[in-house]
Amino acid sequence: MGGLLLAAPLLSGCKLLDQRTFNPNAGKPPHPYIPPAPPAPPPHAPFLSIPDGTPESEYGPIVERAAKAALARKANVLFIVQAFAPHQATPDAQAQALTDVTDHLAAGVAAHIEKAGAQSIQIEMHAMTDPSATKPFVRVDVR
Repeated sequence: MGGLLLAAPLLSGCKLLDQRTFNPNAGKPPHPYIPPAPPAPPPHAPFLSIPDGTPESEYGPIVERAAKAALARKANVLFIVQAFAPHQATPDAQAQALTDVTDHLAAGVAAHIEKAGAQSIQIEMHAMTDPSATKPFVRVDVR
């Protein structure tokens, strides 16, 4: 009897075998794996892209040829002319940079699109800041 009383505290420290002995997650609610969202598709390439500093004699005929091709495929095509300028330190400098790229590059591109046969209502113009741009450029998309 005394031996049994001495062995009782030793037996209370033993862990009984159950399913968690072999699988520590047994009995816990499952956590389903939710895969991450698929990456967004890459942005589409612009119809035309013209960096600042390109002479008008160089981009003019290309813009006209491309505009004529677009108009031949779809008579009511919309030309979206977007002027991008790099980020400037002050709002006044930013406004001046956007004005410069619009007046010197975007307006010339729009004039060549009109010269190719597009009506002025078919040309939509935007000017915006692009922090990743190192120098101004114009992008033309069609819809």
